Amino acid sequence: MAARALPPASPEPASSAVSTAFGSPLEPVAAAATAPAHDTYVVHVQKDQIYRVPPPENAYLAERYRNARGGGGGGAKKQEGPACSLCVARTLGALLATALLLGAAVAISLVVLRPGVPSFSVDRLTVRKESRPPRADYDFFLTAVNPNKMTALWYRSGSAVLLHKGRTLAKGDVGLPAEGGEDATDFSMLLRGVPHDGHTPRAVDKALGGSREHLALQLAVEVTVQVHVGALGFGQRRLVVRCEIGAVGLSKDVHISSQNCRSSFVN
Repeated sequence: MAARALPPASPEPASSAVSTAFGSPLEPVAAAATAPAHDTYVVHVQKDQIYRVPPPENAYLAERYRNARGGGGGGAKKQEGPACSLCVARTLGALLATALLLGAAVAISLVVLRPGVPSFSVDRLTVRKESRPPRADYDFFLTAVNPNKMTALWYRSGSAVLLHKGRTLAKGDVGLPAEGGEDATDFSMLLRGVPHDGHTPRAVDKALGGSREHLALQLAVEVTVQVHVGALGFGQRRLVVRCEIGAVGLSKDVHISSQNCRSSFVN
């Protein structure tokens, strides 16, 4: 028996070997029997197809890489932080220094320009009788207490007048204090009596004659005071002192029964 010749195997269409870059098969528009002479095919690709999305950690790694190299917007912001903090610190420091200077200036002004007024008291009064011309001199011993803790008050020149019901009995200069300082200052002043010319008040004549009756006296003192802070001396001020004194007689050592002294700065 003669062998039957098998028909030649039909070649597979070329479209079976065509594929996309991503493994998707491409379908021919027409079969091989109807394909044009030049084997032309039409390929459809979806334009909005997303083939791969990078993982979120890639953005974090890229940001850290830029920060490590000092570039990028994040690095610039981080570099601005310390500079802004330094500017704020300098501004606050300048404001604080200005406030401290103003406070010190105000404190010095209050201490130097407006010191506390010292208080006075009459510790002793001695009467000396003179015959030529006939008069009575009054020797006062006073104590001044300085209430200021940071300043010393230095007493300069001054004057004083002793009166009885508005009539002048004696007047003189205020002597320099025995010692200066911030706590207390003791100084004496000798007031020369007005010569007896028949116009001396009768109560004063009786007291000088040995009467123990109560006698009202007024002592007016004006003295220049200079304010000192350590070794620095500042402006001078005029101090006025008024004392109401109750004396028992005007013998050699006068007994002071009462006193009330008031002092104030007049400039």
